[in-house]
Amino acid sequence: MPKQKGPSEEVVTHLICEVCSSESDFNLIANELRYGEGRNVYRCSSCSLAFLHPKMTPEEERKFYEEEYGVILSNEKGCTPEELYEKQIPDAKMYLEWSKPYISASDTCLEIGCASGYFLDTIAPHVDSVCGLESHAQLSSFCESRGLAMMNSLEDCAENSFDVVFLFFVFEHIGDPRGFLDAVRRVTKPKGNIVMVVPNINDALFSLYDIPAFIPFYFTPAHHFYYSPETLTQLCDASGFKTEITTYQRYDLSNHFRWMQKGRPGGQEFYKSVFSKQLNDDYRASLQGAGHGDTIFAVLSNNILTNNSNQQYSN
Repeated sequence: MPKQKGPSEEVVTHLICEVCSSESDFNLIANELRYGEGRNVYRCSSCSLAFLHPKMTPEEERKFYEEEYGVILSNEKGCTPEELYEKQIPDAKMYLEWSKPYISASDTCLEIGCASGYFLDTIAPHVDSVCGLESHAQLSSFCESRGLAMMNSLEDCAENSFDVVFLFFVFEHIGDPRGFLDAVRRVTKPKGNIVMVVPNINDALFSLYDIPAFIPFYFTPAHHFYYSPETLTQLCDASGFKTEITTYQRYDLSNHFRWMQKGRPGGQEFYKSVFSKQLNDDYRASLQGAGHGDTIFAVLSNNILTNNSNQQYSN
């Protein structure tokens, strides 16, 4: 497993790892988050799970997502819900391609954290029905104004309601991942799938190239945990799912060059006149093959595991 590098070798004790329940040493890997917030990020020395400490309380988390995060996201993306919708359509099409092997025309689908509904609209022609859940009122209202069916909470969903539940860059935001998986399982049909995308802590910009400016950009107060394929599978295994993991590299060689040159984001396709599609494809394949792809795509089958042979990995 690639070694994640950070600004300090400081060790802290008396924490309990969410994945492996270890109470052994935890390494400090960052002490500054995005938006200038000073908070620590630790990595478990036993299983490598990275996490923020201290975590937000449930009330702080509720307030953050209902009142603050939508504004932060809009400011960060520099767009309204309508503009966010248009801006994210290419990503929605990419998620659809990743998800196609796991969906069918008869499926009932739920997306948790659907933002402005771009993925729901993209997948709707390929399944029987779609439904969204979005905690931020402005984004949820925008979805409703476009005719999308919306739920207020998981508790409002009937048991065994959905064939597929989608979580795109949502699970890392969850402070109680085991409890959340139990809640999602309740609304997922037997033998249904939970499809999720999360950042990969083995991202080359952090774990391979060790770019100092990337650290306070990568770690954000919105993310409780940072998973690797191994820690995500271990967590899902413990929750009784059959888990299939694929790693992808979403950002291109230009983006990585600009991080190395300027220490900031925004370099996607910057050198497209020089870096060919084949070069970018080869670069992505190399990072994925070495375990340094920036994104984890996981499919959790709602089957009880009988042994570890059910775990599958691909790059």
